[in-house]
Amino acid sequence: MNTETNEQESVVPFPSELTYFAPSERDDAAALREMSERLEALPLLRPMLEAFPTMALLLSGKRQILMSNRLFDEAVPHSDDDLFLGKRFGDCIGCEVAAESPAGCGTGQACRMCGAVLAMLEAGEGRQSLRECSISIAGEDGPQALEYRVFAVPMRLADQDVILLSLVDISDELRRHALERIFFHDVLNTASGVRSVADLFRIVTGEEREELIDDLDGLADQLIEEILTQRDIISAERGDLHVLDTDISTRDILDHISALYRYHQLARERTLKIVNNAAEMTFITDPTLLARVLGNLTKNALEASVAGDTVTIGCETDGDDSIRFTVHNPAVMSEDVQLRMFRRSFSTKGAGRGLGTYSARLLTEKFLNGRIGFVSSAGEGTTFHVTFPLKREKVSSPKLEE
Repeated sequence: MNTETNEQESVVPFPSELTYFAPSERDDAAALREMSERLEALPLLRPMLEAFPTMALLLSGKRQILMSNRLFDEAVPHSDDDLFLGKRFGDCIGCEVAAESPAGCGTGQACRMCGAVLAMLEAGEGRQSLRECSISIAGEDGPQALEYRVFAVPMRLADQDVILLSLVDISDELRRHALERIFFHDVLNTASGVRSVADLFRIVTGEEREELIDDLDGLADQLIEEILTQRDIISAERGDLHVLDTDISTRDILDHISALYRYHQLARERTLKIVNNAAEMTFITDPTLLARVLGNLTKNALEASVAGDTVTIGCETDGDDSIRFTVHNPAVMSEDVQLRMFRRSFSTKGAGRGLGTYSARLLTEKFLNGRIGFVSSAGEGTTFHVTFPLKREKVSSPKLEE
């Protein structure tokens, strides 16, 4: 990218097409250095910043860092005290959206959903702002979710307009809340199904009772699956989930998912089927974790569907060296939903819900050496796809007992 720099101006021009949301213009290094030095010269400002019990930043009107406190410096790896000067928050912490955006933090399509960017923009207009944001970063062992409560305050210091940004890490708080809500919601639904079948045993006989036994078996499997899924999500986020690979059949895993959700409450008045031309082959992976991934995607597809809809699961080869599982439903996701997909705290189902796609990505990319994505468009519906390499050495680390 070529940019022309005018030494008389403090702004490095960026073409407007380099942003989808917040302005991309930045102050140049000399101007930022001068602004930072004027702030550091204020006698009480540095002690005040360090007294914050949270990560704190002072930003320029163009959302660039002028000062940061020790808590922020320690939270974000760096090797130079001046490394943050002039950068933006998302660029510093390694936000995946910022890395893929045309001019970094704030300029991507998904940035308009980011609470941190929105808080900065509101403070830039002279208003205090309190928001929450969920950020996905590329960790050494796969994607990592960060959530912050962001407080932005406009201030006038050293004859310049700045933004004071306070960041409280609420990742653990939101994770515990979401896991608790999901666990109790799902287990209670399944237990209610068991209760209903048990009540029916009192009024039916003969063949009808045999059918109810099949229903009860299916519900018992669901109950166990819900408990084990929550356990594995917690273990995965702690990084102590063990992988045990083996040779598995694609048809066997599809049959397992189909049988598991055939009796699920979400499948009522809906059809769940395996596509006719699903590829049948054997490959190496952890079958339990793969079932967690496909099960979560299937469950989400059923939730997104309405009475009369058909959800399909399938498998196909992706070139000569990969295999791709698919889960399709007829619903179309709005653009806002698509931009926030795979975020841990985001849900279309209400507060405390929605770890399905987040956990699917976590297990796929961190533990199964795979890739996950989706397409959603009018007339085609929504298809989630999970791709794995056909050739992979077995991992035989001991797995937690189920």
